Amino acid sequence: MEQHKFTPADALAKPMEEPKGLSWKSIAALSFLLLIVSLVLNYFFFNRWKEFRDYKDKYQALLVSQNSIQSKNELYKTRLEQLEQSLNIMEDPAVMKVKMPGTKLKPDAVATVFWNTQSKQVYLKVNNLPEPAADKQYQLWAIVDGKPIDMGVFDMGDTAKLLQKMKITDKVQMFAVTLEQKGGAVQPTLEQMYVAGKIPG
Repeated sequence: MEQHKFTPADALAKPMEEPKGLSWKSIAALSFLLLIVSLVLNYFFFNRWKEFRDYKDKYQALLVSQNSIQSKNELYKTRLEQLEQSLNIMEDPAVMKVKMPGTKLKPDAVATVFWNTQSKQVYLKVNNLPEPAADKQYQLWAIVDGKPIDMGVFDMGDTAKLLQKMKITDKVQMFAVTLEQKGGAVQPTLEQMYVAGKIPG
């Protein structure tokens, strides 16, 4: 049998194969798919970032609240210790209580001195005194043999609700409080005497 010889006519008669590859439709579809995936990922990560930011803000607020509670607890603890110390001083048998009622200047004013007759330490408790001006300050005096002895100035506000430690005096016949310039005075201003009280007995 005679073999068929390949001729140029055979080459023309055989259809040419199209080069393999992606068509423009496939590329467009793939681009659209990538766009959708990108949008979905952006939406996902944006929500996660927003959620993280919200959690971070809540965490910071929780820390601030916790620090505030801790500070208040420390304040209450300190105040409780101060109250216990005040009670111990007032209940000490060696401590003499000297009530100082108001003078004509302020009849409803009241303050109390607690004088330890052994240690000679003096403590003051403000029961009712008007808040002084910013440039004024109350001063405690001990009257010893008819002479006023400076026992120190003292604060008002929350501090006045507790016992305030003043100076020491060996002997005393009377205590008094005057209103002076801030920092105190060498001699009491008698016209500004708010309370005074004699040693009992």
